[in-house]
Amino acid sequence: MNKFWAKGIFVVVISSIIFSNTFIFTHGEQSQSTPRILVIGQFDDEQGFVNQRKVDLLVSHFSTEILFRDVTEVTTDDFKQRTHVIYYGDREAAIPDKLKQQLSTFTGVILAIGENVEKLGEHFSFIKQKSKGKVNQVFLTNDEANVFSLNIEEIITIETNEQVKALLVGKDDVNNDYPLFIQKDNHFYLATTSLAMPLSTFIAEVLHEVFSVAHAHAYQGYIRLEDVHPLVEADKLMAIAELLKERGIPYMVAVIPVYIHPKTKEKHYLSDSEDLLETLKFVQNNGGSIVMHGYTHQFRDSETGEGFEFWDVEHNMPIYHRANEQPVKQTRADFSSEADYQSYLSEKKQIESNYIENKLTKGIHELANYGLYPLAFEAPHYTMSQNGYQITSTFFSTYVGQLQLSDQNWQIMMEAPYETKPSFLHGMTLLPETIGYIENSSYALEKMDKAIKRQMVLRDGMIAGFYHPYLGVERFETMLELLEEIPNITWIDLKALDQQTKTDHVVIKSADGEIESSIAHLKLFQTDHRLLSYHINKTANITLWVFVGLGFFTIFLFLYYMLLIKHERKNGFKVRRGD
Repeated sequence: MNKFWAKGIFVVVISSIIFSNTFIFTHGEQSQSTPRILVIGQFDDEQGFVNQRKVDLLVSHFSTEILFRDVTEVTTDDFKQRTHVIYYGDREAAIPDKLKQQLSTFTGVILAIGENVEKLGEHFSFIKQKSKGKVNQVFLTNDEANVFSLNIEEIITIETNEQVKALLVGKDDVNNDYPLFIQKDNHFYLATTSLAMPLSTFIAEVLHEVFSVAHAHAYQGYIRLEDVHPLVEADKLMAIAELLKERGIPYMVAVIPVYIHPKTKEKHYLSDSEDLLETLKFVQNNGGSIVMHGYTHQFRDSETGEGFEFWDVEHNMPIYHRANEQPVKQTRADFSSEADYQSYLSEKKQIESNYIENKLTKGIHELANYGLYPLAFEAPHYTMSQNGYQITSTFFSTYVGQLQLSDQNWQIMMEAPYETKPSFLHGMTLLPETIGYIENSSYALEKMDKAIKRQMVLRDGMIAGFYHPYLGVERFETMLELLEEIPNITWIDLKALDQQTKTDHVVIKSADGEIESSIAHLKLFQTDHRLLSYHINKTANITLWVFVGLGFFTIFLFLYYMLLIKHERKNGFKVRRGD
């Protein structure tokens, strides 16, 4: 190709890209009167921080007006204009006299959870804690016929008087009943420190009584097609996408923009698989929404789709170092003062922040360059530090999946039973995954069915799971048949919600089923010249096919002309002979 044609194609590419984008944005938020909540607990160490986030995940479904205070720091002013107070005692501890006095004058709703309830004052004099017990079943007292199995959960056995109303009851393996969630007037008590799934689903239903919020009895749900990277078989994804289009069910596709071979380090991009790229565009235009699932879904030498991109799982720590570095883990005990420790953390968090910002920016740019618009984010294996969530919130308005609660151990994670907006997500809405996925096992569907039935106990429960397309459309159709039996469910369409994804050069917004984007392509190309090469190659291919088409058309005209002349000559010969 000579310089004249190269310059011409470049001008055409840049002009068509820049002028084909929409620059109209609308973003609105609904406001409503919500509870104002004060949460008090032992929130002064890592265990306390994890417990705070557990409460946050459940309570933020009802309000974002939540104030967290350690028992030693709460003040009288903290109680002002609060409608609800929650005390969470995860361990036996003394209650400061000042806090007892503050509680004694509070006239709103009080919920006590776990230990130390007898030490909270006259409000909870109707409860006497006895000993520890274990339950493996649970039921709501307004639906005693439906008893659900649990993992073995430790509870606190209690004695109560006749004025108490039991809302949730546990059973042990010999069928003894134990009140778990009880109410007396505007005082509530939960007799366990466990807030994890599946028990949290039943706790969440009772919380509607605590907060007196009239949420509709209607389920939300979503189907997520997981780990779609450049080497995924496009035909298998397309078969599932066509099935979902036929059934009229919106869904999500978790896309990993770049695949890195674990041995050769060769990078594969979506542009290397035209079939897959066209399939993803079909998805986006026919009911599916793109969720960004990391950039490469790997760290160090791990394989894309298997690695922990935003967590060093080998050393069980945040990404405070480069992949080729051997990290040195340090704790508060390694420093002579709190100031020195905080200075160390600040330095390490900056390394992590730069790493995450770079990954998220590249991922959004990569997808947007192809005309694919990610509307939410899902961290690989759901692992990410608290600083990571804060960084991610500057790029995305919605997070999908489960959440890591600890900065010291990735395995401490939790899902919420319903849509929620915990404060540690810094404004992001959480759409949790709640029913798992279809595994390569004979009992996978039965396991999912049990999870669905459990979630249906919760009046506005989330029923959400995922599926790997490589398993094929037949198994997916079996899963889909199970999901379609769920009554009164609305399948989430991210494009129908107010979503926003942004970098310095890309802004993507959705609402009412439409996606609007603003992309500064020239700046995008300056950050990665390969992004421009995609459009040049695409335009060059189109131009080539245009010339090929013109060539065939010219040949056709030439042949047609020759045949016409031959025909006319033949007719002229017949005239001269007098035929």
